[in-house]
Amino acid sequence: MPAAEAPRCPGCGSDRSRPGLGIRDYRFRRCRRCATLWVADPPGGDAVASLYADDRYFVNPNFGDAELGGYHGYLDYLADREQIEAKFADILRHVEAEVDPGALLDVGAGPGFMVSVGRARGWEASGIDLNRWAVDFARDRVGVDVREGSLPDPQIEAGRYDGVTMMDLLEHVPDPAALIAEAARILRPGGIIAVLTPDAGSPVSRALGRRWPEVIRVPEHLVLFSIGGLAALLRGRGFDPIGWHSVGKTSSVQTLLADVTPIAPRLFSRLERASSETWLARRTFELDPHTKFCIYARLTGTDGGATKADPTRRPPRLAKRRRTRRRAQRTFENDSSRGFRSLSSSSQRML
Repeated sequence: MPAAEAPRCPGCGSDRSRPGLGIRDYRFRRCRRCATLWVADPPGGDAVASLYADDRYFVNPNFGDAELGGYHGYLDYLADREQIEAKFADILRHVEAEVDPGALLDVGAGPGFMVSVGRARGWEASGIDLNRWAVDFARDRVGVDVREGSLPDPQIEAGRYDGVTMMDLLEHVPDPAALIAEAARILRPGGIIAVLTPDAGSPVSRALGRRWPEVIRVPEHLVLFSIGGLAALLRGRGFDPIGWHSVGKTSSVQTLLADVTPIAPRLFSRLERASSETWLARRTFELDPHTKFCIYARLTGTDGGATKADPTRRPPRLAKRRRTRRRAQRTFENDSSRGFRSLSSSSQRML
């Protein structure tokens, strides 16, 4: 009986991996070459699709409650529209440094906030999403062109778009390579893709181990790339990675505390309850522990031959293109990163 083929990394394609985290009934593997994490035995497509069936994905009043809502979806995605659109505008500024505004497709568009920002910046922007409720919200409430569906989509002609964005999408997809390949098909030569996704290779993510909120989201999250792993995947599908930068989250104190509760449940749950009835809960801050990144790549149509010797080589790190923030907001990038790194190194041994 022939030996079973070793599982291959969905990022760099290496067959050298080891067992990683165990979260509930799911086991992750970690690539020894690029540090990408992926679920070894992912659920079927119907089970995954059911996670995004209605408005409860975007507004989950039981967010963080293991018995009721779990760590699934968002506490209130809609309430953070202003901050989310500011983040998307920053990302489009990077895209526009490489290509003039033209036809833009946002894949996994949700309620249409990226499409709205793109239109305001002069793009012919549209979106696509599986969630019927989100599609209706985007059309009826935001007033933008988002349709129900997913990629690959043979109805989209090759070379149709100048830009493709995937914001917090790729980690949810069982076959990221097929999605990136379809993006290459529908982009014109020289077009730009921007992908925002968690960073499985960052020191903070690895130190947190099973307490990292992004792995707790399994089976919502199936593949968590490192920067090098995603760069390798893009190169293998005809893209030339241009650069990357970390991406934090700007939101209310209440939402940020809910997001980080899995790191120290008792502490952050108490803080969330204590702040919920005070003015502090509504204050807006930015938190960037460097556990998410956005990578940009240009479609060249080649397979990255110049980097075959090291396909996981990171592209240059880019400076963030920020707009002016209100004085009420505070950036905790350095302090939060240092604080998370001080967590017990014992969790790294679990990785």
